[in-house]
Amino acid sequence: MSPLTAYHSLLLSNLSTVQTIESGLSNITWFLPGRFEDAELASEGLYALLGLVSNYHDQILHSHIPRELSLPPHPFIDQSKLPAPSHTGISNSSTVGRISPLLPAESEHTRYTRYWTKQSSTYRRASKALTTIGYLELVVEMIAKKKGGDRFRWRVVLIIELIKTFLRLTILRITKRPVLSPCTPQREIDPSSLPSEILSSSSSSNEDQSTSKMKLTPLTQLLTPYAPLKDHLYPMIDNLPESHLTHPLNLIKELKGKEYISEIIWSSVGLLHVLLLMRSSRQPNASAYKPLSLPTLSRAYIPYLSTLRLLLLARVLRPSHKSSKLGMTHNSSQDRKLLARAFLTGPMWLGFTRPKVLGLTRLVEKIPIVGLVGDLVEGYLPLVDDYFYYTSS
Repeated sequence: MSPLTAYHSLLLSNLSTVQTIESGLSNITWFLPGRFEDAELASEGLYALLGLVSNYHDQILHSHIPRELSLPPHPFIDQSKLPAPSHTGISNSSTVGRISPLLPAESEHTRYTRYWTKQSSTYRRASKALTTIGYLELVVEMIAKKKGGDRFRWRVVLIIELIKTFLRLTILRITKRPVLSPCTPQREIDPSSLPSEILSSSSSSNEDQSTSKMKLTPLTQLLTPYAPLKDHLYPMIDNLPESHLTHPLNLIKELKGKEYISEIIWSSVGLLHVLLLMRSSRQPNASAYKPLSLPTLSRAYIPYLSTLRLLLLARVLRPSHKSSKLGMTHNSSQDRKLLARAFLTGPMWLGFTRPKVLGLTRLVEKIPIVGLVGDLVEGYLPLVDDYFYYTSS
């Protein structure tokens, strides 16, 4: 048995323990900043490592969970007479009494991103790289600032933003649709709640072979794959096979004309912001005291206002997605990012938001027990002040 196979078996047989460890370590990262020297670096490093490991665990779980478990038992097959595949570990006794799906149906985001992950190897590599950078960017910025100072830090951040912009534009060119965030399938089930008997010890390709008998008798035989659903089927829409749901490409509309401009702005706004900040440090009226520190650069109005104007223009040009739940969720995510940039960066953060938050935390600290929350929030304020990726990622 190879070490990788042994690790997979160990993970699948100890899901509850692994989930508890992941959750516990993730909670610890919230309390580390401000507790000791370089605590923020340790906290973000642990958070990045947990994100990467959890992402890898999700891939393993997806390849070992039979897809038919998100469907109810087949109404035209006697489950007691159906031989249970030896590699899945599912006994007949566990399937006979089942009247509802063991797993929830996949969300539209998962169906869409998983479709492109399987359809395009370029999309798969670009989306994984973008997700990985998202976990590591803040840690890399912290290390660059600590080892090389502010000037080196901004060079590193500029390179990261160049790579992210290239990856987003690559995804945009492939899909011709908005670049979702995140652009990879996410965990939607609690691994610790999965019964050990439903996990397969082999790959998903073996699952397809073992369930071929069930697939010979489709649940809705008279429906053309991806055909519009009849009215009487809507109550059971979450329990239909993938081939009878809306095609993943129809979950969000293809961009047209000026809508591409909106998505290009959103894909490159981080790069433009960094360039404007670096340019403002070279202005004749730039501060002579730490001109490349983020608190100093945040006082410049041109980078802040220029970025907001571009994002507001992108908001006007973007498609409304009134008939697409996934598209509306994407627009809501963009609106939240716009608000975060408006109140957590630049002069607005230094002159309005930060004093308000600091005053509130000082007030809360006087209350027993609740004061711990104020102390926790106050420990994060220097990080928002000093690091670009704390509020701009």
